[in-house]
Amino acid sequence: MNEIFIIKKIQIGERTFPVENQNSKLSFNFYCGNGGVKHKTILSLKDSDLLDSLIENAKIDYKDLVKNDVDKLQNLEDRKRPFPYRFQIYNSQECNNNYLLIFDIYEFRGYYGFTIYGVLQIESTPSINNYEQN
Repeated sequence: MNEIFIIKKIQIGERTFPVENQNSKLSFNFYCGNGGVKHKTILSLKDSDLLDSLIENAKIDYKDLVKNDVDKLQNLEDRKRPFPYRFQIYNSQECNNNYLLIFDIYEFRGYYGFTIYGVLQIESTPSINNYEQN
C-alpha cells in the first residue's frame, strides 16, 4: 500500500532549463493546484533524493507515476539510466498543499540542464515528513 497519494498533476509550461553545472540550483516556479498562487522553489542535486528511494520504501510506485504522465514505465524502471530521476517535496505555506517534484540533472556535450518530469500535488501524510526538503 502506497503512503503518498497523488491528487493531480500540475501543468507546467517549460520542462527543460539550462544550468551552469551539475551542482547548480534551479529557481523553479509553478502555479498552485487550487488556482492562482504562484509557488517558487529551488531544485538542486544537494537538496534532492533519488526517486528510487521512494519506490523502494513503498511510498509510491511506478504505476502511479505512469498514470500521471511522469514518464514511460520502461524509463522509470531503468536502473542503468545515465541521469537518475530525483525528487524534492515542496510544502506550500500559502495554500497548505504538498507537491512532489520529479526531475533529473543531465549533461550533454559539456552543457548541463534540469528536466522536470512532473509536479504532482500530493496528499499530506505523516510519512512524507521524512522526505521534506523545502
